[in-house]
Amino acid sequence: MAGTFRADFARIIALARAKLTEVKVEEQIDPTRAILNIDGRFAEYRVIICETMTPAGRRYSYYVLEQARVLFGFDNHADHHSLRLKYGRRFTSHLHELIPHRHGLDKVTTELTEEWTAERFLTELEVRIREALVKR
Repeated sequence: MAGTFRADFARIIALARAKLTEVKVEEQIDPTRAILNIDGRFAEYRVIICETMTPAGRRYSYYVLEQARVLFGFDNHADHHSLRLKYGRRFTSHLHELIPHRHGLDKVTTELTEEWTAERFLTELEVRIREALVKR
């Protein structure tokens, strides 16, 4: 299992180094889980990528910051607002479920999304930044 994690992380790290500057990488890999944290810059924006992989699944968060403000981000955490969007009043029955979603400027808006990958996030980064700036 650790070999699969290493190969996945190697692809993500290579793409991050190709797309970003000032890239800092932290990895923790053991036989049952792997954690990857990448912090870098795209022009004047800070880009943060976090991946946690286990045999049971993948948890992620990808964010673009403009100074200290969230410009936008994608994650699949058990966010209460996202759970309410998906399940309505029944959301409390799903409190530990991972829900893919997107946060807008300052995390004021939330919308449900399909699951994202770090590769997709990095590939679409420039386009997504332009879209976020138009929405401001």
